[in-house]
Amino acid sequence: MEKLILFIKTYRPDFENVDALLKSIEKFNRDSIPVWISVNDEDFDFFNEKYKNSFNVIKDSSIFFSENSDPWRYQQIVKANVYRLNICRNYLCLDSDSDFIRDFFYSDFLFDDETPYTIMHESKAFLEDMENIGKDSENIFFKEALRATRPLFGIQGKEWDYGPSPYLWSCKVWESFNTKFLKERNQSFEDFFNEIDQITSPSECVIYGEYLLKSKIINIYPIEGLFKVYHYQEQYHLEQEYYDINKLKKIYLGVIFQSNWQSVTTNSTSILSKLLKSFNR
Repeated sequence: MEKLILFIKTYRPDFENVDALLKSIEKFNRDSIPVWISVNDEDFDFFNEKYKNSFNVIKDSSIFFSENSDPWRYQQIVKANVYRLNICRNYLCLDSDSDFIRDFFYSDFLFDDETPYTIMHESKAFLEDMENIGKDSENIFFKEALRATRPLFGIQGKEWDYGPSPYLWSCKVWESFNTKFLKERNQSFEDFFNEIDQITSPSECVIYGEYLLKSKIINIYPIEGLFKVYHYQEQYHLEQEYYDINKLKKIYLGVIFQSNWQSVTTNSTSILSKLLKSFNR
């Protein structure tokens, strides 16, 4: 069993993004950490034909069968159930719009061979940015998900941010959540997910983090986010004057320009492509 894998959940419309991500992994993956790609069943042949000689490609249904028709919620459910494959103790869960910008090693993710670091922080710099672009930091997405999820676990205290992506997770935590916590509540994973969804959009990283706080199933060694994430176009414009990928790589392993930028004027992929060219990739 692997101590850590890089796990990517994707589908055919995201092929260009995931192909760029895989190229960055090939360039910077110094410890040759295994890569697993899970795709919608109907897209399996397409991805398997392209990557079968380089990476492990599997169908989503080999992990978990979900009838949730919303793509965003569906992929969260699949990602949270990777432990069922019984192939790894921990995994870094990468979105297709991620891109590594410097060398990375097992030691970036693992405290020891059994225990991953836990992304868990107050996110003050990000919340300040949100205020500066006109968004209410008290009602930002991760806080809304936290407030809807926390009562189900009986957790109190500071409002932790368990992101941003990529998420670093222990299979022990997800297995315990499913086989102990949900069993005691007589719920399926999707039942629990839908209970939160009645209040606000659920977040798999909040569920993981809050259950870990409740269960203490592994030791918690907190870190901030691994990647620099631009959630909003306005956020990038706020920092654009100071953007320098050679400085960012001293602090972060990678960069994400979220793919929802494509719904506005500027295409995130074209911006990222131009920025990475300046890094002489």
